[in-house]
Amino acid sequence: MYHIVQIKAGSNCYLVSEADSSILVDTGLKGNERKILDVCKGKNVKLIVLTHGHIDHIQNAAYLANKMQVPIAMHEKDIVLIHNNLCREMKSNGFPGNIIKFFSVMSAKYAKIQTFVPDVILKEGDKLLNYGIDGEVIELPGHTQGSIGIKLGDQYLLAGDALMNFFAPGVSLLYENREQMQKSAKRISDMGRLIIYFGHGNAVENRIWVK
Repeated sequence: MYHIVQIKAGSNCYLVSEADSSILVDTGLKGNERKILDVCKGKNVKLIVLTHGHIDHIQNAAYLANKMQVPIAMHEKDIVLIHNNLCREMKSNGFPGNIIKFFSVMSAKYAKIQTFVPDVILKEGDKLLNYGIDGEVIELPGHTQGSIGIKLGDQYLLAGDALMNFFAPGVSLLYENREQMQKSAKRISDMGRLIIYFGHGNAVENRIWVK
């Protein structure tokens, strides 16, 4: 049985536990380190998974990995974002998306990311059983080239920013490739009855995301 704890840290981080093992999915913005460590204390965290390379998901990765002595895992296509979050153009959808893009760009320009080298490179179909969690990596490109989700059995999907729930549940308001993003959203819809956990906003049931 899975136990999922949402940690609000600029973006959502998730502590996913099964039996006596846990993984931490995403690491939030600087200033939230103690909150995250307190939630993870005593939970036998074995891996940090980054759903993509944006600063609000990776800024604390190096610090938390060092404190908990665990490896960091992400998709190879987003490694470049560790060193420069603005190296690939982000596009936005509508007025709300433009607002989010503005603040995202400002954050990426002035905030610092403690650099790190991922210990584990994740790809489609990878299993997390070696880290004590019966989960599978799902590639969900579009928001970024290397966006991934973690599917937990037939119950849950941690979707990162492939979908968002800022103002209402829907496809991401920011993206590198709109067509890819829509394909990823359709793929999530086709997974059927799941609870979707977002990088931003509260969880909802899966639905038709692209009409």
